[in-house]
Amino acid sequence: MKYVIAGYGHFGRLGLKRLQSAFPDASILVIDPKIFDREIMDYAGVTAIQADAVSVLVNSPELEEEDIILPMVPFHLAAAYVSERRISARTAELPAAVWDAGPNPVRINESTIAYSKADFLCPDDCPEDDLCTVTGQPRNEPLYALLERLVVSGFEVHVQRSWQLLPGIGGYRLGELRDLAQRVKPGASLIATACKCHGILTAVEAGETV
Repeated sequence: MKYVIAGYGHFGRLGLKRLQSAFPDASILVIDPKIFDREIMDYAGVTAIQADAVSVLVNSPELEEEDIILPMVPFHLAAAYVSERRISARTAELPAAVWDAGPNPVRINESTIAYSKADFLCPDDCPEDDLCTVTGQPRNEPLYALLERLVVSGFEVHVQRSWQLLPGIGGYRLGELRDLAQRVKPGASLIATACKCHGILTAVEAGETV
């Protein structure tokens, strides 16, 4: 099993630093179109691939079901992965109902919306406990569960939960991502990724699985 950091911007670098500190013997793969080996040469057990993260996740025969993906790209990785696995997939316009689907909605573009239970800047090392790190109040229903109950006419809803690996660092297994792509049926879907407090949702129109 290895950790796969998809994207090597600010949060990708933060993720690598914390993984190396917590798991110094771990095998880590970093994928980014602009990364070079010399950027991570000081890290033991780390390999870099200069490539598109989605393409590598879909096509690399070296990746395994148990590998843990850290989505650090500046787009919705799970939705992009599903679209890459489908024939004639494309993003779709968000239905109006998604504006009431989660707290503090922020429209990213015509097909993607983000939600957050926080209306403040969260610390980047939040432990995701039962109580909010900032307010001390109970977190109540996690956002991933809230989105799993979402019903929107004309769309199937699929939620990929993001599991916390370390404070401020979350991800999911590649096997979960592959299963998500298999569950999505041809037609209109809303694909979401969420942890307890934050999430992102994208509308897609997908064909058959490649």
